[in-house]
Amino acid sequence: MTDIGSPAGFDIATVLTGSGVTLLLSAGIARYGHRFEYNSGELYALSGGVLIALGVVFGLLLVLTGNR
Repeated sequence: MTDIGSPAGFDIATVLTGSGVTLLLSAGIARYGHRFEYNSGELYALSGGVLIALGVVFGLLLVLTGNR
């Protein structure tokens, strides 16, 4: 199967997956946020920071292995 690249200028699968992860985190914070010692804003910031860090590490791994 050929790779069609990014016809819309971005990878649609990545955008949809990222949106799904964000919605799941938001729902989890809204539902279970009161169980943590952090407030909702701090939980959103923490989860966003973790997602950014994972994205950077994964991107560097792809570059170092020659896949990007």
